[in-house]
Amino acid sequence: MMIDVLEIRRLERHDLDEAAALVAREHTAARNGQPLLPATFLDPRSCHEGLTDLLADGSRGVVARDGARLVGVMCGRTTDGVGFVPAHGLAVESDRADPTAVVVRLFAELAPVLLDDGAWRFTIDHVEFDPLVAALNNLGFGRASVFATQMSRPIEDLPPVDVRIAERDDLDVIAALSQIELDHRSVPPIYAPPQRRSLAETHAMHERLFDDGAVHFLARRDGDDVGLLTVELTSPAARLCPHGQPYIGPTATHPGARGTGIGTALVLFALDWATSAGHETVSVDFDSANPLSRPFWLGLGFLPTGYRLRRFIAVRP
Repeated sequence: MMIDVLEIRRLERHDLDEAAALVAREHTAARNGQPLLPATFLDPRSCHEGLTDLLADGSRGVVARDGARLVGVMCGRTTDGVGFVPAHGLAVESDRADPTAVVVRLFAELAPVLLDDGAWRFTIDHVEFDPLVAALNNLGFGRASVFATQMSRPIEDLPPVDVRIAERDDLDVIAALSQIELDHRSVPPIYAPPQRRSLAETHAMHERLFDDGAVHFLARRDGDDVGLLTVELTSPAARLCPHGQPYIGPTATHPGARGTGIGTALVLFALDWATSAGHETVSVDFDSANPLSRPFWLGLGFLPTGYRLRRFIAVRP
């Protein structure tokens, strides 16, 4: 049996070419199984740019070497108590059937640094790539959410639901629907932690989304606005969802209108709108622990491209 003899050390700028090539190789292997992953990260130059931006933004990085080969990279930073490793800051050599040893050693080196920076929990984004999925599970990370994408497409038979694109004058109803959805996540069967955001904060968030070019769709029934779907054009995870393409953000359906097809109608209108606006894909993320979300989004044609994982660390006093 061959045992890995790994050297773990800090990521330096002279490592960036090798680390970027590693990310591109892993992305190529992952994209063979999930072609909706963004093509940008097939190019080592884009991967190099992503890693360079992370280091310039204060992220800490480590690399793993197995002899002369660089076989792993992990790069992240602590923000508001969360040690976060984005998908473009994590990769393992794609030809390893079980990269657990590499991932464990990288995290063991990076975690204390992020803990010293104030982290009390950790979040990792990663591509849909089976060996890496298993390795991170072995490391004790649990899945928190799923990123998924599908091609935009025209909808020939749109549902008979009154859906319109909202204006700024609709911000009050947008915020109210968005706040209802936040509260709904804390009840069975979802049991998400309660959200502390006030209605005023939700209103301000959607005002910023308008400023950034987001499109809000509202669904009306019996004269009342009962459904919301927000489309943003910035990706929260560029390696998992294409930047500049529609990304479904806050969504909501009034409790009295749930189960009537409002949510499905909003998604189909958004897919049709994306096509007419010249966009190629539409992406979304949803909570893994929400038993209603997974069948809804996957049933509408979205395919997983990656995952967000979380882990809490018990630190001795």
